Amino acid sequence: MIKRLTGQFNIIGKAALSTLAPSLYRLGFVLLGVIIGLVWAYQGAPIKFRDAEPVHLAAGYKDQWIKMIAVEYAETGDTAEAQRKIVAGGVSPAMIQALIDANAVTEPDLARKLQALLPIAEENRAAASKQAQKIETSFLGGILGPLACVVGTAVIGLILSVFFTFYWAVPRQGLSRRRAEALSGATVPTGGAAAPAPASILAAKRDAAREKTDFKARGEVPPVCQFVSTYVLGDSLYDESFPIETAKGMFLGECGSSIGETIGVGEPKKVTATEVWLFDKNDITTVTKVIMSEHAYRDQALRTKLASKGEAVLATPGMTTVLETQTLRAQVRIVDVQYGEGALPPRSFFERLVVEIAVWAKEGAEGGAGEPDASAAFGDTAELLNY
Repeated sequence: MIKRLTGQFNIIGKAALSTLAPSLYRLGFVLLGVIIGLVWAYQGAPIKFRDAEPVHLAAGYKDQWIKMIAVEYAETGDTAEAQRKIVAGGVSPAMIQALIDANAVTEPDLARKLQALLPIAEENRAAASKQAQKIETSFLGGILGPLACVVGTAVIGLILSVFFTFYWAVPRQGLSRRRAEALSGATVPTGGAAAPAPASILAAKRDAAREKTDFKARGEVPPVCQFVSTYVLGDSLYDESFPIETAKGMFLGECGSSIGETIGVGEPKKVTATEVWLFDKNDITTVTKVIMSEHAYRDQALRTKLASKGEAVLATPGMTTVLETQTLRAQVRIVDVQYGEGALPPRSFFERLVVEIAVWAKEGAEGGAGEPDASAAFGDTAELLNY
């Protein structure tokens, strides 16, 4: 039992990771850009302060600041001014003592003037120490900023990747947010027949994927892309889309299949019609046909209702139809049809529906240069209907 559950989670996990892959690649490039930016900001072109306070002076310049205070105090005797400058520079007695020791032999006069500052520095040790804390950073403090940038970017990027993959963007492999919920078991049927386990749905899709037409073996021109989409009763959120790309990776459009109409009430949904569609990026248009069960096809009211979505096609095994745009032509073949049984009218909803979508680029179309016209591969519509 545990092994079976583990297998199901592995299948779902792999499908989710496969869908997330494009977003994760982009996230990786964003993180690389952030890291390069941090290296440049901290090493290549570090920040240069302007109008900084004396406490920000580097060690060599800080020594000059202390000597200046000592010389000025020896000449003016202004204790208040000496206090102000010692505090402003974050000068500690230890700094002054170090300068006294360094100049005791070479510049005894300067060492004597520095010695006069020690009592003032001792009296203002607390204030100067507080001022010095402005530039004190621990090892953790030194790496916390860059680390927070990288981790923050990764977390936000991952959240956005998940959001745009499952909740916003049209998925490239048909695993949309609703599909992911269905496969992960997030949707629990409230009535009707029990929904098949996620592994059962995926297994049915894998079996159907083997039924692709071998156009090359039949002596016909192979399509640019070829997909098999499978609906199984219980997959109440069935909605698949596939990218149409050339062998060189040029994007031409998309095609897919989804629920078009349901019948009855309760879960799982009883699908009486599905929609197959083709989107052409050059034509900026989408053409759709509605694959209907026998009951829906004969129901004039239902056919009228769905007429606005596209031409009605009776779900018959082996039946083919064509979707055509300005630069693309798709052959849709109904591979398998199985009807469900129950209280609803006979042959009114699908237990299983498998469709194959093969897409060709028309001759001379962008991205299809040099590729034969799809019409040479499968003839006209009349021939298709007799396939």
